[in-house]
Amino acid sequence: MIIKGKKGGVRTSALALGLFALLLPACQQENQALDETEYQTPTTTEYQTPTTTAPAPGREPVTMTPGQETTAMPGQEMAATTENISSNPENFMGQMVTVRGDVKEIDTSSDTFLMDDDRFLTGEGILVINSSGEVFAIPNADEMQVQVTGEVRQFNLGDINTGYGLNLDPQLYSEYENQPAIVAESLALSPTPEQVSENPDLFYNRPIAIEGQFNEQLAPNAFTFNNDEVLVINADELQILPENQDIVVTGEVRPFDLAALQSEYNLNWDAELQQRMQDQYSNSLVLVADGIYPTVE
Repeated sequence: MIIKGKKGGVRTSALALGLFALLLPACQQENQALDETEYQTPTTTEYQTPTTTAPAPGREPVTMTPGQETTAMPGQEMAATTENISSNPENFMGQMVTVRGDVKEIDTSSDTFLMDDDRFLTGEGILVINSSGEVFAIPNADEMQVQVTGEVRQFNLGDINTGYGLNLDPQLYSEYENQPAIVAESLALSPTPEQVSENPDLFYNRPIAIEGQFNEQLAPNAFTFNNDEVLVINADELQILPENQDIVVTGEVRPFDLAALQSEYNLNWDAELQQRMQDQYSNSLVLVADGIYPTVE
């Protein structure tokens, strides 16, 4: 920096040097900040706003970020999917998660099964241990999806057998040692509406989770979804997501019996709505909801 002056050249030069000394550190700090901002390498390509979801029956809501299969930026949460848990177990260890996916049984018991997600082609899967204390039969396992809620843990055969009173075969489970697993406290079948309508007896009196799109609000405590294929009794008037939003509804499926539903859930439908329901759904099934939440893409 050069400051010209006809008089007092020494003073002017000294002043210039003083100003230069003060400005140089500030300029260096600013350039360093710009360099760090410009060249900082993120660990994910995109981040979406987390949403709080209502998981399987009896579980607390889980805050999840939709649709991210790569590593999240520091301080951000990843979607709880089988792919993300398998690929980034450190992000989920010790957490309660709710995941849905396809089933691949690895033994003849109902104590464990492998779960993966056909949206991803990596072949990754995650071991699920049923700790609910109830038999979880999976009809048509090669075609049936399930939803599980439980804690992500590092699989240790000795701890699992001792802690949950199981007798898992060491030879069969040796490859899963120290790998991430989900110790499931609640499990639900996740059939398509077509699977339910074709074989309703498989799903009566069992918790299920059905995916679809919200269609029409029929009453404060009733709506249809999945192109009006499924009638939902929303007895607790849980929050409904916007029209055409992809959702999962958890609950129990039962035959449509207007009198029983009116009495059991105090629906208070007027005569016109009762007649409409009777005409349209008298030979159908109804899903009595205990949870509604957005689909994780």
